[in-house]
Amino acid sequence: MKISAKGRYAIRAMINIALNESKEPKTLLEISKHQGISLSYLEQLFALLRKGNLVSGVRGPGGGYRLSSDPNNITIAQIINAINSDQKLQESQEQRDIQIWEKFSDKLRNYLETVTLGSLIHESESSIVHEPVSNDSTITEESIVDNEKWDAA
Repeated sequence: MKISAKGRYAIRAMINIALNESKEPKTLLEISKHQGISLSYLEQLFALLRKGNLVSGVRGPGGGYRLSSDPNNITIAQIINAINSDQKLQESQEQRDIQIWEKFSDKLRNYLETVTLGSLIHESESSIVHEPVSNDSTITEESIVDNEKWDAA
């Protein structure tokens, strides 16, 4: 499985749509500006994502794209497979490096089948700790000496 620049942009765009709290369709122009890539490039990516039934388009004023299903039901592997569906794989069973790469790709694909957009978002949100700073956490000479005792042990 190849995670190319095209794949990375597609995953980031899908995350961008998944994070859209307004639930209004997200325009490609908004995504293009946010990611700093060309609108025509995004149009190509979204044609493949739409063909893979991962996004649906809404036409007219206020239109754009939304996910076809809940982010927890869309795997990263599905996104990459949709983006790479237009590429033909080189088949050469005689070359050992290709065989090894294909086995690795299968393992990577199996892992990415377990990762969803929703899990990436939730994991990111849970790693951000919002704890208030307490005055009880002052550093004293005594606490430094205690830590040095532990380091020396």
